[in-house]
Amino acid sequence: MVINMKATLPLEQRQRLAEPALAGLMTMARLKGDPCAKALAAVAGVRDHLMHVDLDLSSLPSLSPQELAQRIRAVNPDPQWRERVLRGMTLVALFDGAATGAELALLEQTAQAFEVAHSPVESYRKVMGNRQTMVRLDLMRRSFLKDAISATIQQEGAGGVLGIAMVLAGQEDKAMAARYQSLLSYPEGSFGRAYANFISRNQFNFPGELGGPPPPVMHHDCCHVLGGYGTTAAEEGAVIGFQAGFEKLDPFDVLMFVIAEFEVGIGVSPFIPGEFNQLDPERIFAGMAHGSQVTIDLIAELNPWDHFASPLAEVRQLFNVVPRGREAEYPTLVDQ
Repeated sequence: MVINMKATLPLEQRQRLAEPALAGLMTMARLKGDPCAKALAAVAGVRDHLMHVDLDLSSLPSLSPQELAQRIRAVNPDPQWRERVLRGMTLVALFDGAATGAELALLEQTAQAFEVAHSPVESYRKVMGNRQTMVRLDLMRRSFLKDAISATIQQEGAGGVLGIAMVLAGQEDKAMAARYQSLLSYPEGSFGRAYANFISRNQFNFPGELGGPPPPVMHHDCCHVLGGYGTTAAEEGAVIGFQAGFEKLDPFDVLMFVIAEFEVGIGVSPFIPGEFNQLDPERIFAGMAHGSQVTIDLIAELNPWDHFASPLAEVRQLFNVVPRGREAEYPTLVDQ
């Protein structure tokens, strides 16, 4: 099942669901003893940004999978709410340090009691088994990169295919590079100039330049620009959360990409090495709430070239990209 982040419940029902749902997440967080700070931050992020309830997490009981399933069904029998809780428990486990057999067992028992697909459990199993090649292939197949590649090919045709092939072969594409470099001459305040400034500020290369990314990465970089996200590891987690809020993919699969890259240390991206313990769970879930308000899939459905000449403020308004409420952060080594 693909979770629809825009699906909501009436306030009274959401408040009733929040207690067992957050109790399930806290059950996972307590599995090794007192919850670690990052696991607790993940549960608080779900509470504050996705469920919008006021509950003292420390007061919530630990529940068996069977009791958890029963209590969630009693509020709403739609399996998507059990699916959400299972995915949330899996994310909490990933933020709780080294993967363990006890966490895997609890996830397996919960999926069985919930009578839902075990796909999040299998993702956790691969991480626990350090099966890095399988994790990379699985995430590349299910993550936002697939939609970005499809959008590039659909929007640019044979030229997009050739551009991807040339970059992957380590070759320069002067025509493509010139097209992107032309954005530096767009008016200040335009979407295109903001994208070009983002590339320059971060000392990135444009697609087509030697060392530049393939064209589909531009769709992700435009999410940074439109959403107001920086490029530290924590900000990369936040912008992927933003994407998870509007993409028509399973949000868990979208988030797993950045968790594998910056939290678990599995280098999913061919352009940057994997890192450990670099994410901020609160920013991720705040990003999901931010992205859920967007009215279009900015990865799969937006052709940035159709809007680069427009003022950035107008493009944001057109697709309901509201102010994030937090300043973007960039690595200190980047010239400001």
